[in-house]
Amino acid sequence: MGFFSPNPAKQKQIELQNILFNTNEKKLMVTPEFLHNMAVNYASKRMKTVNKMNSGLVSTKTPRHFFAYYDIMMQNLDELILIEPYHEFKNPVPSVFKNMINEKMNKYIEAMINRTWKEANHKFGLGLDGKRDPLLYGPVLDDILRFRDRYPEVLLEHISNSFYKSVYGVSFLEMEERQAAAEAVTEDIENVDGAEHGDIPDPDDALSLHEEAENEQNAE
Repeated sequence: MGFFSPNPAKQKQIELQNILFNTNEKKLMVTPEFLHNMAVNYASKRMKTVNKMNSGLVSTKTPRHFFAYYDIMMQNLDELILIEPYHEFKNPVPSVFKNMINEKMNKYIEAMINRTWKEANHKFGLGLDGKRDPLLYGPVLDDILRFRDRYPEVLLEHISNSFYKSVYGVSFLEMEERQAAAEAVTEDIENVDGAEHGDIPDPDDALSLHEEAENEQNAE
């Protein structure tokens, strides 16, 4: 007598059920109709979120919101990708759409940075060549550079050489080099001071050494 094995269609329903309900059942615990409706609701809810976050990506002028939208969208796409083998999606399917977004991500980031800077210029009434007050633009740059680890290198250089330099008169990367050099000089000075002065000796230790030396001489 062989082992019982569900047919492929039934097995896929069981797998889908376990994804949707976060279970590990060996058999189908709901009706196929109920399972289908749950899958439709699951996909619909997440696709609405994906579309909403995608709209935010191409319109927001705030880096913090931009990356929050992106992270939420990726989370929902990953959840949709889990049910791709079991649910029929319109093209592009979630996995393809995720790849499309990530392939264009650098362009999305650059567009968002330019919108952020343009909005700051508009808010403070300055043209592209106007002198920028660090008190006004400093917080804008702080918000932009907070996510520097997520920018491509070429965009970080653009922010540094164009935006940052227009506010502080020096690029961000040059400022970092100066700070690193200053910290290195300070560390060298501290090391030299420590080597020259050392620790203050304990008088009791010095007295003990003197007494030991005298005792050795008397013994001889």
